[in-house]
Amino acid sequence: MRQGEEGQSISPELPRRLQTWFAEHEERLQSCGITGAVQPSPEDGRTKTSTWMTLENDEHVAVLIVWSSGEAELEYGDVKTGQVRQQHRDLRTFQDILDAIETIREWIA
Repeated sequence: MRQGEEGQSISPELPRRLQTWFAEHEERLQSCGITGAVQPSPEDGRTKTSTWMTLENDEHVAVLIVWSSGEAELEYGDVKTGQVRQQHRDLRTFQDILDAIETIREWIA
């Protein structure tokens, strides 16, 4: 992590950090009844890379998409009612990504 003592932005690393977080927490999520997947964007020369993580249970689906620019989209869907929620965020630090993850976990709880 390139987060320095000065609180430097690490946004270019955030897509990779999301992948790492999911790999480290997948078993715990499953033990809570949450299934998930993580997918990086193709390495095809794009200037802005991304990773998206999907978390779901029997009633809800949530997606977090994080771009290397620091942009993030959080999306939620209630399978039974069709209710949809969306939120845009600008992430700069690893703590910002943890906050976004916590939000989508709360949405599907």
